[in-house]
Amino acid sequence: MTLDGAGRTLTATTREELGLPAVSGAPYRWAFASLVVGTACVPLVLAGMWRTCLAAATIGLVVLPLVHWFEHRDAKRREDVYRFGLEALGRVLDVEPSTGPGRSDHIVRIEFVAAGDVIHASIIGCPLARRGLLPEDQVVVLYAPDRPDRCLVVRKATREIVDAIFED
Repeated sequence: MTLDGAGRTLTATTREELGLPAVSGAPYRWAFASLVVGTACVPLVLAGMWRTCLAAATIGLVVLPLVHWFEHRDAKRREDVYRFGLEALGRVLDVEPSTGPGRSDHIVRIEFVAAGDVIHASIIGCPLARRGLLPEDQVVVLYAPDRPDRCLVVRKATREIVDAIFED
């Protein structure tokens, strides 16, 4: 977080590097959903198919909005972690490759110290895993202060250069 408390800026390049959606989600289109449900249900009601009408209304006005909300809730949380999260140095414990064909949802397990506690977290879909993140790598982690297990791997940590003087 910046010193004035405003948070980090989230640019298109940063979104791509962190694997965040390109644009924040639009709200659910209630008017369109109501129109589709109404158009589908009027003939069903006239035909006496009450159960089918109720099922169509439930899908269009309950199930689909809930799916939409869950998808955007996760993206919003990840954006908030980037903008307002605290920074820590972590260590990669394990990088699990994706299981599906053509998928890039690697699971990265990390550990870091937050407020004096060692936190173990799993991050699904970490873009750094696709670019050669290995176990025992040091990484920079941003985490939510209220829930440290909600975190993002931002980049590999740069190691300090130590100049050693050896006597012959």
